[in-house]
Amino acid sequence: MNKVLLLTTKYPCGAGEGWLTNELAECFSREGKDVSVLALSWEYGDGESAVIDLNGVKVYRSRLWKFFYKKNFICAMLKIFLFSLLVRLRYKKQLMRADLIVATTPCIVIWGLLDFFWRKPKARKYLVLWDFFPYYMRDLWGSGRSKLFKLFVGWENRLYNQFDAIGCMTKGSVEFLEKNYTINRRRVGLLPLWTKQLPQVRVDAAERLALRKKYGIDENSFVAVYGGAMSVVQGLDNILNLAASLKQEPAYQFVFIGRGSELPRLRARAEDEGLTNVKFIDYVPRDEYEKIIAVCDVGIVSLAGQHAVPSFPSKSIDYLKVGLPILASIDRYTEFGSILINDMKAGLWVEAGDPGSLGRALAEMHQDSVFLSECALNGRRYYEQEMKVESAVTTIIAACEEV
Repeated sequence: MNKVLLLTTKYPCGAGEGWLTNELAECFSREGKDVSVLALSWEYGDGESAVIDLNGVKVYRSRLWKFFYKKNFICAMLKIFLFSLLVRLRYKKQLMRADLIVATTPCIVIWGLLDFFWRKPKARKYLVLWDFFPYYMRDLWGSGRSKLFKLFVGWENRLYNQFDAIGCMTKGSVEFLEKNYTINRRRVGLLPLWTKQLPQVRVDAAERLALRKKYGIDENSFVAVYGGAMSVVQGLDNILNLAASLKQEPAYQFVFIGRGSELPRLRARAEDEGLTNVKFIDYVPRDEYEKIIAVCDVGIVSLAGQHAVPSFPSKSIDYLKVGLPILASIDRYTEFGSILINDMKAGLWVEAGDPGSLGRALAEMHQDSVFLSECALNGRRYYEQEMKVESAVTTIIAACEEV
C-alpha cells in the first residue's frame, strides 16, 4: 500500500491554512508513501481547479462553475449529483493507480468517485467517519424533507459498505453507526482526531497587548472566543444570547473568528441589538488565528441543541494546542462534554439552549484563576498525548492490512 489517495472536500492549500486532512496526507508522505489528494472545492472560495505540489503531496483540486455555488436547494442537489462524476472523468488515471484510498465523510459528496474505483479489487479502502450525514441535518430540516432524509441515509449506508474499514472518533460514534446503519461490525474501529504536534504558541505581555489592540479586543476584558465555521449546525445564537444577557457587564467580551452562511445574519443581529461586547473577525490564516485565540481567555465550542448525533468538534484541537480552556455549549447526545470534563479535564460544558447555565459556567471560569490554569495545562497535555497524527496513520494502515 504505497500509493495513497485521499478523497476530501476540505484540503486548504494557502500558506498557514493546513487542516487535519493536510496533516494526515503529509504524515503518510513522511512515512515514504506516494500521496495524492483529490480535493473537491465544495465552497467557491476553497480554490480554483489546479494541480499543486504541496509539502510532498500532489493535490488535484477541482472547482465547478460559479452557478453551482448559488445558495439554493436546486444548485445544492446538482452539486451533489454531478461534482464527483465530473472529477471521476477528469482524474481517472489517479483513481486507477491508487492501492490505498482514504476518504472523509460525507460520502455522498464523493459518491461518483466511490462507485467508480471500487471495481478495482486491489485497492484497500478506509473511511474517516467524522459526521453522520444526513442525521445531523434532520432536526434542522424539519419534517418537510423526510423523503430526502431517507434517500440520503440509504445512499450513505450503501457507500459505507464499500469500505474495508471505517474509523470513528469516539465509542459513541461507533455505537451510533452500528445502531442506525447496516454495517459489518468487524470493519468498524476507533480513529480519534489527530493533529501534527507543534510547540505551544507563547505570547508575552507586550505581544498580547499588541494583538488585542490590532483586532479590536478589549485589553482588560475576559474574552470568550469562537473560531470556526458559522452555519446553522453550530447554533451560534446561543452565544449571542449569552452576550445579550451580559451586555451591561464590561468584564466580558465575545469574539467570533471565521466565515459561513450564518455570518451575515449574526453580524446583523449583533448590530441591531447593540451588542458592543461582540466582535467579529474575518477569516485569518491558521498561524495568525492561533496567536489570536492564545490572547483570549476561554475557547467556545458550540453546537445546535437540536442535534441527536455524537460528535467531536474539531475546533477544539486549536484550543487544546494553545492551552486555551474550553467552554462548550452542546447537545446532550454528543460525548464531547463527558470527554472534556473526564478525559481532558480542560473546561466545562452545558446543554445548548440553557443561557443561565452557560452564563454561570462562564462566570465560574472567570472567577477561578486556579481552575482556569489547570484546564489550560490539562488541555495541552491531552493534545500532546492523545492526538498524534502518526497514531492515526498507524491505525489506518493496520486496519487495512487486517482485511
